[in-house]
Amino acid sequence: MSKRSWGGHTSNLSSLLLIAISCFILLSHCFDISVAQKHAGGRRDRVRNLPRQYIKQHPCERSSCYPATGNLLIGRENRLTASSTCGLHSPERFCILSHLQDKKCFLCDTREETRNDPFKNHRIGQIIYETIPNTQTPTWWQSENGKENVIIQLDMEAEFHFTHLIISFTTFRPAAMLIERSFDFGQSWHVYRYFAYDCAESFPGVPTVLRNITDVVCTSRYSNVEPSRNGEVIFRVLPPNINVSNPYAAHVQNMLKMTNLRINFTKLHKLGDNLLDNRLEMEEKYYYGISNMVVRGSCSCYGHASQCLPLDGSDSDSYEMIHGRCECTHNTKGLNCESCEDFFNDLPWKPAFGKQTNACKKCECNEHAFSCHFDQAVFDHSGRVSGGVCDNCIHNTQGQHCEECMPFFYRDPSQDIRSPYVCLPCDCDPIGSLDEGICDSVNDPDNGVQAGACHCKTNVKGRRCDMCKDGYWNLDPENPDGCEECTCNILGTIDNSGCNMHTGECTCKRLVTGKDCNQCAPETYGLSESEEGCSPCDCDLGGSYDNFCDVISGQCRCRPHMSGRTCATPKQNYFIPQLTQVYEAETADVCISYSNNGNCTVLPSQVPSDRIPDFTGIGFMRIPENSGLTITVNDIARSMPYDVVIRYQTTSHGDWEDAFITLVRPDEVDPAGNCAEAVRPGSSAYETHIPFTLSDRQRHVVALHNVCLEEGKVYKFKINFERRHHNEDNPTATIKIDSLTLIPRIQVNEIFRGSPLDNYTHMGCNQSLYDLRYGGVNNEPCTKWNNDASTIIHNGASMCNCNPTGSLSKECNSIGGYCQCKPNVVGRQCDICAPGTYGFGPEGCKACDCNSIGAKDNNCDLITGQCACHPNTYGRECDQCQPGYWHFPDCRVCECNGHAQQCDPLTGQCSSCMDFTTGYGCDVCLDGYYGNPLLGSEIGCRACRCPDTIASGNSHADGCSLDSRNNNMICHCQEGYDGPRCDICADNYFGDAASLGGSCEKCECSKNTDLYDTGNCDRRTGKCLKCLYNTTGDHCELCRDSFFGDALNQNCVPCDCDVLGTNNTALHCDRFTGQCPCLPNVRGISCSECVVNHWKIASGEGCEACECDPIGSLSEQCNRYTGQCDCRDGFGGRACNQCQSNFWGNPNEKCLPCDCDPYGSADFQCDRESGQCVCHEGIGGDKCNQCARGYLGEFPHCAPCGECFNNWDLILHELEDATAVAIQRAKEIKLIGATGAYTSEFSTLEKKLQNIRDLLQNTTVSLQDIDGLEKEAKELERNLSAAHQKLIETERNLENIYSSLTLSGVELEALQNQSALVKQLSKDLKENGIQLQESNIDGALNLTREAFNRVLDLSAFKDEAAEYAANTDRNCKRVEALANKLKDDSSTVTANDNLINEYRNELAALTAIIPDLNNEVCDKRGDPCDSLCGGAGCGTCGGLSCERGALTRTENALKVAKDTENEIEKKKDQADQTIRSLFQAKVNASEAYQKAKSAYEDAERYRNRTNLNIKKGEAMILNLTEFLNNSTALPSDTKKISQKTLLLDLTLDPQEIQLLGGKINDAVSSLKNVESIIYNTKHDLERVNNLQAKANATKETANEILQTANSVVKNLDDADDSQAKAEDAIKQANSNIELAAKDLDQIDLETSEAEAPANATASQVEELAKKVNRLQKNILKNELDAKEIKKEANRVKDSAIEARTDANNLKSSATVANQTLIERAQRSEDARKRAKKLLQRASKLTVDTNEKLRELQQMHDNYSEKNNKLLKLQDDIKPLNDEVTIYLKNIQSNADRYRQCLV
Repeated sequence: MSKRSWGGHTSNLSSLLLIAISCFILLSHCFDISVAQKHAGGRRDRVRNLPRQYIKQHPCERSSCYPATGNLLIGRENRLTASSTCGLHSPERFCILSHLQDKKCFLCDTREETRNDPFKNHRIGQIIYETIPNTQTPTWWQSENGKENVIIQLDMEAEFHFTHLIISFTTFRPAAMLIERSFDFGQSWHVYRYFAYDCAESFPGVPTVLRNITDVVCTSRYSNVEPSRNGEVIFRVLPPNINVSNPYAAHVQNMLKMTNLRINFTKLHKLGDNLLDNRLEMEEKYYYGISNMVVRGSCSCYGHASQCLPLDGSDSDSYEMIHGRCECTHNTKGLNCESCEDFFNDLPWKPAFGKQTNACKKCECNEHAFSCHFDQAVFDHSGRVSGGVCDNCIHNTQGQHCEECMPFFYRDPSQDIRSPYVCLPCDCDPIGSLDEGICDSVNDPDNGVQAGACHCKTNVKGRRCDMCKDGYWNLDPENPDGCEECTCNILGTIDNSGCNMHTGECTCKRLVTGKDCNQCAPETYGLSESEEGCSPCDCDLGGSYDNFCDVISGQCRCRPHMSGRTCATPKQNYFIPQLTQVYEAETADVCISYSNNGNCTVLPSQVPSDRIPDFTGIGFMRIPENSGLTITVNDIARSMPYDVVIRYQTTSHGDWEDAFITLVRPDEVDPAGNCAEAVRPGSSAYETHIPFTLSDRQRHVVALHNVCLEEGKVYKFKINFERRHHNEDNPTATIKIDSLTLIPRIQVNEIFRGSPLDNYTHMGCNQSLYDLRYGGVNNEPCTKWNNDASTIIHNGASMCNCNPTGSLSKECNSIGGYCQCKPNVVGRQCDICAPGTYGFGPEGCKACDCNSIGAKDNNCDLITGQCACHPNTYGRECDQCQPGYWHFPDCRVCECNGHAQQCDPLTGQCSSCMDFTTGYGCDVCLDGYYGNPLLGSEIGCRACRCPDTIASGNSHADGCSLDSRNNNMICHCQEGYDGPRCDICADNYFGDAASLGGSCEKCECSKNTDLYDTGNCDRRTGKCLKCLYNTTGDHCELCRDSFFGDALNQNCVPCDCDVLGTNNTALHCDRFTGQCPCLPNVRGISCSECVVNHWKIASGEGCEACECDPIGSLSEQCNRYTGQCDCRDGFGGRACNQCQSNFWGNPNEKCLPCDCDPYGSADFQCDRESGQCVCHEGIGGDKCNQCARGYLGEFPHCAPCGECFNNWDLILHELEDATAVAIQRAKEIKLIGATGAYTSEFSTLEKKLQNIRDLLQNTTVSLQDIDGLEKEAKELERNLSAAHQKLIETERNLENIYSSLTLSGVELEALQNQSALVKQLSKDLKENGIQLQESNIDGALNLTREAFNRVLDLSAFKDEAAEYAANTDRNCKRVEALANKLKDDSSTVTANDNLINEYRNELAALTAIIPDLNNEVCDKRGDPCDSLCGGAGCGTCGGLSCERGALTRTENALKVAKDTENEIEKKKDQADQTIRSLFQAKVNASEAYQKAKSAYEDAERYRNRTNLNIKKGEAMILNLTEFLNNSTALPSDTKKISQKTLLLDLTLDPQEIQLLGGKINDAVSSLKNVESIIYNTKHDLERVNNLQAKANATKETANEILQTANSVVKNLDDADDSQAKAEDAIKQANSNIELAAKDLDQIDLETSEAEAPANATASQVEELAKKVNRLQKNILKNELDAKEIKKEANRVKDSAIEARTDANNLKSSATVANQTLIERAQRSEDARKRAKKLLQRASKLTVDTNEKLRELQQMHDNYSEKNNKLLKLQDDIKPLNDEVTIYLKNIQSNADRYRQCLV
């Protein structure tokens, strides 16, 4: 035993010893406690638990474990090398780059004699520690100066896990370096990571982005020039920025594995010195220096060790050293625990991961072997459960685990598998056994195999084959079958033994009889192999006549309507009746009360849902005292004794003492019947008036015992309930009777005699028949006995007879016969309604739904459903009151004021009101009647007379009412009528309402009046009086003065008369055409322009003649606004009738020079008429040659007068300038309007808008083009589909060819495999023949078995193969037994040689064909495989250089077809995309058109809305004007009256006011005809109210007039500000329009198609220009109105009356002027925005359309090109297809020839 094994056993023994000691201590402690309890007098205390002892577990026991990590360099200085070290052979000078140290150069001497000098010795080992241990002295390694390619290498003594590397440099970090590792001790190297300042230059082609942990990348993070000292390079094997989901994955663990580490420095940072100077002194500053390097890791133990030990021969004693030999656990061994321990090879070695220890498993050899090995094939075959195979099994065992016995041995079931004696030798009887005594080795109960069982002869059995089988006898060694067959029927013999194995005598089974055991015993049937031989008949006790059945089928003799083999099941639509016969008291024939205590009543009861009901039928019969009940019985099933049981329930405490029953028989008992002995003559006295008592503690009583009733007769049972108590009458005493039940006395029946009756009685079965409370007990034996008894009594089953109306089907329950009832239907036959229901019919029964308050109970009449109602209730459900009452259940009297007899039972609403009344309580008169219909009133409902009754035909009211104050009639006039009796027309109506046949019609005012106003028309004539919407006329059918248009459509618009050119003193404009009356020399429909050769329309007095001087002017026409004529040379002035420049005077007479002083004048031109020159400041005079006003001195030296004069003069000049500016502003507005300066810009804008409209409206051509494109696209799509179909057909042909080639290849491969198999078989047979001759017996046996099995596989005879397959085991064992005899027999070998020769010939023939087939298919005659093109002898065929092969050509053709298909699909997708783009362009164009149309409609809508607002404002002005002109009451008078009213003081106290109120009431009550007075004064009251409202409004208006007048000037200033803002907005619009114009020009250059529609906008622009002119004139008009308003405002200060008359016009004109300016500015801005937006859309639409057209044309060209290519490819494929067809035919013919083995 090894030390490790001994250590394991020692640990186990220690554990067992520790457990035993603990148990002993625990038992001792328990014994002490028990002794202490005994001493304490039996007191029992709780046993205290001992402290739990915890045993520290090994960290590797339940999971993977890993050693501690550390610096792998510690203790391995001898394994650390560097390719370059400074001063290794001689001292070497080096320098540093530093400005902080004076000394710049030092000496490096790394020879052995300076080993202890850290400032000189810089060997590679100095990098292990940053300083000398326990000191602050720094150490470092340094390379030779200027050497760039330097390698530092760490060679480990074993495999380690490497996690990360940290290098600290004393100088610059390398400009380029790489880290490498080896995990096979330097045989191969793998790069971890590249580091470079410039990765692309130092390591070209190396990626720089890390995506996976296995990627090798280059990084620049640690290669910068700075810092110059103490820079670090850090490398982590597992980057922290990449999430490693499974750290135990194989590729992750492989990254950590390391045996050698190499850091390769390839480039120094030289800061560019090498480019300037290459002297050696320069290189002294550049070298590699490392102060400390940490190689972090741990020894690699694959998770099987928690610590590592030093290797043998290790001389390092550092406690920080990470050793390389793992202290293995989990049954592993090796330096890295890389293999399993000996005899622990049942599972393959695996690393431990996480919670999975993957420990090596011990081989299971059952202590029959001393070694084992792992077999991967065995492991896979076991389902990867066990792969250990034991070596050299002993104790006669064999197998993978030594779990089997060797041949001629068997496993002893009584021995353990590990026992040395588990395998025993076979002990077979030579007479009855076969195969020379071989036996089965193991037990297999499932397959009937017994360990040690010998292989017996055919008719022999037993483990040793020493007994005859059942049915056989006479074991004879000469008999090849062993025993002779018995003549007994084997079905009837016990255990199929047949007969005695020695004598031949038969032994029958228990229920079998006969000489040969071939017959069943009586009351049995079915001879079979069962244990009893035959089966009992088991005929049903009640359903069959006896227990005899057919011996073959077992069918019993059934009673009527019973079925089944045992007669236990009723036939369909039949049932087994209940044993008891129940007669319900509710359906009794007679129930008579012999006293006045009440009658018998039926009490239906609801069936409880939570328990079995304690009654039958629908409920009970309530019977009072001194009553009799008669029940008729006419369905006695069998003549026999019965017990008569009365079932009941008491209603009060105490027994019912006096009750009697009498049985009335129809005639004498049949003397020959069953009742002859039970009922003797004269025994009727015992059946008459038999007393019985009904106990309140019971629910049933046996009234008559053992009464014999005969079948087919009718009996009557009379039950009298006399007194409840003896000698005491109780009129209120009642009892509830459920039923009379007949219970057969089954004790006297032949089926219950002896022990069954005792069991029946003992189990209480009879009690359930009497008491319903026991009926729910589920006792199966009792139920079976009762059913059997019922079947016998009723002689079989009874018919269901389900009621077809109340049942769901004809079938019923087989026990009891209850049918499946419809809803609310009960009864066995489903023939009655359940309690609380009625109306038996096809749908079942309906619920009574008796009202719980109005009904006595929830039971109703079964036919009508009428519930039993309490008094004063009514209705079927008793939920209504009696007629004349309502509000159930209170049932109040109907209150109908004597005009009706009945009312609604729920609401009390009276019905059928009389006396011309209606309403809830007949308290309202009918329509057309009035009065007080209430009870007690003197005035009933009378006919309305408005003005006459409805019957007269002269009634104009919808009804009338009674005035309760005076009992007068008040008419409710129809629409259009008014007056106390509706005899006059109402407001807005006219006609004659008082006369018979007269009527009132609505005034026809052309919808130009306010229907809510009064006095719109005359009530007699219908003439309209208050026309609205600027209309006039009798019917408001004309436009009023100063308006024109269509009055019938409310379209009267103000006359657009130019205020400058219209004659205000003349009549108004034409009402229909709008032609204005023009001033002299003015023309146009609105009088807006002067006639030819006239000007100055802004004067308001007509146009003046230009009067251009015929001599001085070029033409007679002057400027329309300034009047300036076009002058000739030498002439000047407005009319060209003045002198030329720098002259003044009359040109017709004399022109004088201006002679303006050059020093004092600002210009040489003087005033043409006066000659006054324009002077400089401080200069005055006609010629500007003297000092001006306010200046002193001599010309030209003029000085100001002083500050006082200047101030006053400045004020005067400012006032003068302001006045001049205002006058000039007004003149300019009169001349050119507010927007006159921008006429050209508006024209340009209108042109752009019209251009856009034309572009958007002219979309017909574009849509047609798009439709055409869509048709072309569809045609392209159809062509593509046809081409695609052709391509599919081509591909299908190619696939057929490819399939044929594949099939040929498969057939070739099958032939090749078959030939290889034949060759291998021949080789094996040859080897087996040699081994058979030379080897030992066992070897010959195995070889012969294999050869025989292979010969069987090659045999062509199915019947022999089946026979061999069935007897393989036996033949194999026979062969093993005869192995010694076959040693010298060579016949089998000779036959095998012959077969081998035949197979060789066939193989040669097949092999000869392979080269030709390879040449045709693969293009080379490979025999059997060509190195270039392959063939049938290898796994490849064809290739790039084998183009002539059929396979290669087919593949190329298939590739071309697939590429073509892909190209077509791409083109199809492009075409689809184009179609979609065109459709989207069409949609975009439609959307743009719709948006433009919507914008235009919005503009029109806004314009109409503005006009409507103007109309409303004018209407309001008109109304206010009419109010102010009202002569009924002046505002001043109203104001005075109001002020006087407010000054009045009420001095009365409350008592006086109350007294005054009483007097007023008396006075009012004394009045007569008050209603007529009120009606007559109604209009006066309304007028007073209106006057009061108008007075208040007038007061407010008067207060506002002055404010309005004062704000006129301010409004004009605001108008100036608005005008300035409008000018700024128009300037911005102008700039935007210029930009839009540029865009339009660009559009014109890009598309010629849009040029023509753009030019068509001129006409609409002209219209827009006209509109702008009209707007200008309107603005001029508004300005003129504003000027007039200013004048009127001045007049307001002088006269209040004039202010009251003109204030309205002033305010409205100012408001209109201001609003007009704002709207015009807003319209300009909106127009600019819309124009810009439309221009942008039009531009985008044009560009997109051109682009889509270009793309479509390009796609069409591409399609044509691709289609041509496709046609060309089809032409190219056609010859290839023909060639493939030829090759296919050749291959097919060759394949047929090969299958027929023809050469």
